[in-house]
Amino acid sequence: MDRSTSSFRLLGALSITTLLAGAPLIAQDSTRVRVDITGVSTEIERNVRLVLQLAQEAADGPLTHTRIVHLHRRAETEIETALRPFGYYEPRIAKSLQPGSSEWVALYVIDPGVPVRVRNVNIVLNGPGADALAFRNLVTNFPLQQGDTLRDQRYEAGKLAFLTAANDSGYLDANFDTTLVVVDRDAHTANVVLRFDTGSRYKFGPVRFEQDFLDEGLLRKRIPFKEGQPYTHRKLLELQTALAEDPYFARVEVLPQRNEAKDLEVPIRVLLEPRKLWTYEVGVGYGTDTGPRGRSNGMWRRINSAGHYAEAGIVLSQIEQTGWGKYNIPGIGHKAGVFTLLAGFSRAVPRNSFATRTYLGGARISRHRLGWAETVSLTFQHAGFEIGVDSGKANLLMPGVGWERSKADNKMFPRRGIKTTIEFQGSTSGLISTTSFLQLKGTAKVVYGFLPGFRVLARGELGRIFTSQFHELPPTLRFFTGGDVSVRGYGFETLAPRDSLNHVLGGPALVVGSAEVDYRFLSRFALAAFVDAGNAMQKLSVQDLAYGIGGGIRFISPIGIIRLDGAFGLSSTNKPFRIHITMGPDL
Repeated sequence: MDRSTSSFRLLGALSITTLLAGAPLIAQDSTRVRVDITGVSTEIERNVRLVLQLAQEAADGPLTHTRIVHLHRRAETEIETALRPFGYYEPRIAKSLQPGSSEWVALYVIDPGVPVRVRNVNIVLNGPGADALAFRNLVTNFPLQQGDTLRDQRYEAGKLAFLTAANDSGYLDANFDTTLVVVDRDAHTANVVLRFDTGSRYKFGPVRFEQDFLDEGLLRKRIPFKEGQPYTHRKLLELQTALAEDPYFARVEVLPQRNEAKDLEVPIRVLLEPRKLWTYEVGVGYGTDTGPRGRSNGMWRRINSAGHYAEAGIVLSQIEQTGWGKYNIPGIGHKAGVFTLLAGFSRAVPRNSFATRTYLGGARISRHRLGWAETVSLTFQHAGFEIGVDSGKANLLMPGVGWERSKADNKMFPRRGIKTTIEFQGSTSGLISTTSFLQLKGTAKVVYGFLPGFRVLARGELGRIFTSQFHELPPTLRFFTGGDVSVRGYGFETLAPRDSLNHVLGGPALVVGSAEVDYRFLSRFALAAFVDAGNAMQKLSVQDLAYGIGGGIRFISPIGIIRLDGAFGLSSTNKPFRIHITMGPDL
C-alpha cells in the first residue's frame, strides 16, 4: 500500500468519524458552510463548484444541518461528473465534514487520476458537399487529435464547427448521423466516431421587403447576391449591415424562410421599420484649445421615396465659426454608394495668430470597398487669409480621395481596436485654381488591452505637401500641431515653422506620435500616463520633434469619454505645464 492510498483511507475514516461525532448536532438548526477543494487546477475546481450542489447552496446562505449532511453524501458522484469533461473518468476523492460553532467546513481532496487520451478519431463525410474544402479542412483541423486528452469542450466545439460551416455555406439540412465517444476506462483511451451528412446545398430565392416608405428599386440595390446563387450566411449579414448603415431604418431584420423553400431556393424576408423623419442635436462644451463652444445639427432622413436626405450644422467657438449643409442621393456612382452635394463656410481666428475666411462647395461619392470607407471628392474652395507675413486670396479646385477603416470591440471604451485614414488632395493652377499642390496625409490609432484594466493607446500621423507655392496656400491646408488632441504640453497649433516676427506660419510636413497607458480602476474612471511627440516642419525629420509628457484622468460618461490631462512641454526652454480637457471617442 503506497502512502497516497493510506492518506485517502485515513481521510475517509476521519470523515466517517466526524459525521458520527456530529450526529447529535444534526437537527434543523442552520449554519454557514465553507467548501474547500484541493488537488485540482483552478479551471477544474471552478467546474466542480458549479456542479457541486453543496457549494451552490452554501453560497446563497446558511443551510440546515440535515441539508448539509445530505448534500455532502452526494458530493462524490457530483465531483466525478464535474471531472469527466476534462478527461478524468476514475478520480479518487476523499471527503470530510467538520462541524463548527460559527460554520461547518466541507473538505474535498481530489486525485483526478490518469486522464483518458484519444486513441483514434474517425470522421466520415457524406452527401453532395462531402468534397467541399470547408468541410475537409474541419476534418484535418478537428480540435481532438490522436494522443490528446479527451476534453468535452473541444469535442463539442469541433462538432459545432461543422454545423456552423454548413449553415454558412448553404447546406441547411446538414446533420450528424453518428456522434460517438467510446471510452475504455481500463486502458484510459477513447475512440471518437463522427459521421456527417451535408445534405444538398440551397440557393437564394426571391427577396421580399416589407415596408411602404421607400422605392423598392433603392432597396434592391443593397442586395449583395442574385436569386439562384448559392446560399451563404455571410451575404445575409452583408445585406443587414448595408441596410442598418442607412439613415432610414430603426429596425432591420433579414429572415431566411427555410420552411418556404422550393427547389432548394430559400426566400428572404426583410422587415424594415422607419426612423423618425427629423432628428436634431444641440450640444455645448469646453476645450482648452477652443474655449466654450456650442453646436447644432439636424437631419431630414427622408426627403422623398427615392431616399434623398439632407444634413446641416453649425459650430460656434471663440476661435472658429463654421456652418455646413449636405444633400445626399443614394445609389449614384455605386449601387451602395452615396452622392453628396455640399456647401460650407468657416471663419477662424485661433489665438489671433492668423485669420481665415473660407467658402467651399463641392460633390463627393462615398462607398465601401474591400472593408474600407472610400470617398472620392471634387471641392472648390475660396479663401481669404492672413498669417504672419503671408496674406492673400486663393481659389482652389481640388480633386481628392480618401479611405478610412475602423474596428473596435466597444465603441465607448474599447480594449481592442484600430482606426486608419489615408487622404490625398491637390489642385493645378490654371483657369480656376491659383495654386498647384499635392497633399498626402495618413493617421493610425490603435488600442490594445493587456492585464485586467490596463490598455495601451498608440497614435501616429504623417503628412506632406508638395508645392513650390507654399506661401500662397491658405492656413486651412497647411500643417500645424500642438494642443489637446495632438502634442499635449503646448498651445493649440503653436508647433510649426515661424516667420522673422515669431508668428506661426505652418509647414509642409507633419509628424505626430503618441503612446499612452491607462488603467481603469472603477467602472467609470481611469488613470492615464502618456508621452507625445510631433511637429510641423519644412521636411520630414525626427530631429525637430517637440516632446510632451504627462498624465490625466478619464471619466467614462454616458455621452463619451471626458479627459482631463496635465502635460509638460519638454522641448520649450521653460518646460511649461498645460491643462488639456477633451471629450470624444478613443477611435
